[in-house]
Amino acid sequence: MIQCIFSVKRGFYESFEISGHALYAKKGKDIVCAAVSSVSQHTARALETDGAHVEIEEGYLKVSHISKDNLSQRFVDELVKTLKDIAEQYPRYVKVEVNDDAH
Repeated sequence: MIQCIFSVKRGFYESFEISGHALYAKKGKDIVCAAVSSVSQHTARALETDGAHVEIEEGYLKVSHISKDNLSQRFVDELVKTLKDIAEQYPRYVKVEVNDDAH
């Protein structure tokens, strides 16, 4: 299963981690993994140009120090929405969690 965990503090996305494998199909034919990888890596690259820190390994992506500017926050918000759409269609393979620390 792919786990997508987003951290929100004081109303702003601060970081997110995406880890695991969908195991929907064989490597190279896994449409769930491909969808999650494509959209998350696209977002990570866009955020990195605005100063976010990006770590990418096989089956793992972490983005931290996300800018609080409107564009960066909107990119992450759209990523959350897209991943939730994927998780709704493939609930056995993708889980999305948004941890909001209102303090």
